[in-house]
Amino acid sequence: MYAHTTPPPPIDVVKTATLRLAPLLIRQGLNITISREGTVEVRNPRDSRMRQFLVLREHQGALVWHWVWSGPSRDAPPELEPMVAADDVEEAARRIITVLSIVEPTGAEQ
Repeated sequence: MYAHTTPPPPIDVVKTATLRLAPLLIRQGLNITISREGTVEVRNPRDSRMRQFLVLREHQGALVWHWVWSGPSRDAPPELEPMVAADDVEEAARRIITVLSIVEPTGAEQ
C-alpha cells in the first residue's frame, strides 16, 4: 500500500472506466457513485456499513483500480492498494462483489 503519490486521471477517464464496470456491479444489486474528485464509491444498499471506495491511478505504467483504505491515524491521508488493471472489468467486479457481499445464513447456521 502507498499514500497518494500519483495524480488522478481526468474525471472523464474515471467516468468512462466506471461506466464499463458499473453494469456488472449493478446486476449484483450494488450502487455506484463518482465524486467530483474522481473517487468511486460502491455500496451494498442492504447494509449501509458495507461500502468501498476506489480510485484509478497509474501503477507500473498502466491505469489500475485501487482500493482506498484509511490511513494509520485519523489525520493521515488514505492509503491506496492496487487491485486490478482498469481494463479487466470482470475481475474488478468479482473482487468488489466479494468484498461487499452479504452471505445469508443457511439451514443449521440460523
